[in-house]
Amino acid sequence: MSCCVLVMLATGVELVEADPPAWSPAESPPRIFYQTVEELRSFYKLADAPRAARKGAYAMVHEDATVELGPGVRELRINGVNITLGRPLMRDSAGKLLISRDDWVYWIDPILRPTYIANRTKLDTVVIDASHGGHDTGTICAASRESQVVLQVAQALQKELETAGLRCLLTRTGDYFLSDRQRVELANAVPGAIFVSLHLNSSNADVSGPSVYTITPFPVDAASPRPSSAFCCKSSALAYALQYTLSSETHLPGNGCRHAQYSLLSSLTMPAVSVELGYASNPKEAAALTSPDYQTRLAAALARGILNYSRAAAPEAKIPVATAPPQKVKSQPRKEPVKSSADRQKKRDKDRSGRKNRPRR
Repeated sequence: MSCCVLVMLATGVELVEADPPAWSPAESPPRIFYQTVEELRSFYKLADAPRAARKGAYAMVHEDATVELGPGVRELRINGVNITLGRPLMRDSAGKLLISRDDWVYWIDPILRPTYIANRTKLDTVVIDASHGGHDTGTICAASRESQVVLQVAQALQKELETAGLRCLLTRTGDYFLSDRQRVELANAVPGAIFVSLHLNSSNADVSGPSVYTITPFPVDAASPRPSSAFCCKSSALAYALQYTLSSETHLPGNGCRHAQYSLLSSLTMPAVSVELGYASNPKEAAALTSPDYQTRLAAALARGILNYSRAAAPEAKIPVATAPPQKVKSQPRKEPVKSSADRQKKRDKDRSGRKNRPRR
């Protein structure tokens, strides 16, 4: 799967939406179905990896794609990018490892098969949301504030993307406050756009690295689906593309890709993500986040991820899924050719003659 480090796919629902197998756990909530990891492995033509990067994880490979499940019940890693599963891994009564169909459809499929994503459209505009502002300063970051740092990265990202030929719209261009509703109304008025909201994280002083959040997928048969639910797969693809380039740039794994119930994201009618650029609570990372050079590097990494997403999301993009790699065949012992009865008699006569002429000791 030459495209897996880029992004996305369609829902693939027509391929996995069959009735749940009889071994789906009885204790699982209604409408939450599980399928075997073996089915997933076979569907994507993955082969068992010789070893997993993490002890206790189950690893599968396909050319440049590496998929690891576990060892934690919600742990998934694709090409080194951490992804938190929405449902825990389980085992059926026969001991088979199971994964929820929602995680298959809304997380794994958009990453491994980008050109199968539903209703792909040409990316025209990127709405860049610098969070906080005005009286809402956000968290303190070294000698600066979150609202100031994210605005500086947003402006640097705008330059990168406009140089690459994309149109950009900043939700705010100065130090003033906008409510979530104002940000949503501004973004939803822009056709053919994606929404990237920039933030800083805060936790213990030893935690570091970027992470990207998307809205939790909403059941398609729910009575009141969120507007964002129609863009779950695209948002997952965008999140992975951004996390991949950010992790490559910072060399920090961070929290990876995660789902969250953010009201801002759930009200948008476009692919949308919330990006935590790093931890303001980590002294070393906080100092870097206030550095213009590091901000430029973050903006360049974000731009690469968005452009990767844009190429895969284009309607004309064609990235085929490669066939499974050939498996090694164990060598068989060499068999002697079948001899006729005459040949066998000659051999016996020759052996007897050799024994007669053998010198005695």
